[in-house]
Amino acid sequence: MTAGKFNIGTQQILLIENNAMMRRLVRDMLVGFGVKLHHIVETDRVSDALLHVYTKKFDLIITDFFLGDLDGGDLTRHIRGDERCPNRKVPILLITGAPNHEKVLKALESGVNEVLAKPIAPSALYYRVFAILSKPRPFVITSRYIGPSRSVQRLEGLAKLRQNRPTGERQWRSVQQAAVKYPKTEKQQPATDKLLMT
Repeated sequence: MTAGKFNIGTQQILLIENNAMMRRLVRDMLVGFGVKLHHIVETDRVSDALLHVYTKKFDLIITDFFLGDLDGGDLTRHIRGDERCPNRKVPILLITGAPNHEKVLKALESGVNEVLAKPIAPSALYYRVFAILSKPRPFVITSRYIGPSRSVQRLEGLAKLRQNRPTGERQWRSVQQAAVKYPKTEKQQPATDKLLMT
């Protein structure tokens, strides 16, 4: 897939959502965008999701944050950290009904590409899916982070959020705005942290 050129109808998408109504809503939106229904694999359980990510190649994973014992950040960290996973580098869009500071920060640090707050408008979902698939970011593997490349400014912003733990609407807007930037790439050292390689 080259930047700016992709066929939405051929994209293989894994949709992980434990709420049946929300899952159907997101699936119907994707079909409305032109994704073939038989190219969308749906599940409401983490165990099934893991089975799918190890047995089939996907172009995009859309996951809810709340998944039971694990959350979307934990699932993303597992996928990114396992060299044997065929979907290790797949773009991941995380959706959440409670986009507070801690959840957004955990999601971004775990290696998701984008975070989208519920309720989901079709235009917002389309924008995120199109942005993720048409402008793929380089994949970065370091001892502290595995996932899509982030800009230096964005990493500094996340570090400030981590240190200050601010609250309120102003903080959320700054994280939301940062989530749509596509950074310059920089050379990274290979991962040496054993925890990331398990």
